[in-house]
Amino acid sequence: MKNDFRLQYPLWQMGFIILLGAFAYGLSSPMTEVVNTETENSIMISIGGTQSLFAMIALLLYFILLAVFAYQLRKHNKNNPHQKVSAFSIRPPEYLEQDEGMTYITRKAAQKVYTFITWSLPLLAAFAIILPLPKLFIIWGILLVALGQYWIYYREVRSHLKEETE
Repeated sequence: MKNDFRLQYPLWQMGFIILLGAFAYGLSSPMTEVVNTETENSIMISIGGTQSLFAMIALLLYFILLAVFAYQLRKHNKNNPHQKVSAFSIRPPEYLEQDEGMTYITRKAAQKVYTFITWSLPLLAAFAIILPLPKLFIIWGILLVALGQYWIYYREVRSHLKEETE
């Protein structure tokens, strides 16, 4: 159970979220020029030197992580035909419900995540309304909430699994 891909799934998602945050930083101050005349309609976006490099590295790492994730997912599905994980499922693959104990652990972890989201999203919205935050900080706030939910879920499930092994 310790090496179950479904248990590792939140870690993968956290990696993707961190890389998206880095990519957002790289694109945070592009220069946008809109041309809208009778003869031409175009939008030109140019990104500065260091930030452009940062965005490209983050994007490259994202695709590398995506390829490794796809490989691990395919490997898990091949080795565990009775516990296949779909990359495009509406139901999160972290739900570990093969028996009553795991159903309880999953429910408890999901409750903690729900409580976190219930408090964090309104607070984030309040900060975004009250403070004149740049768009990048709002994006980072949303990504931070997403990162937090996966961290809470992973920590809760992991703590229960450690108790079982002791």
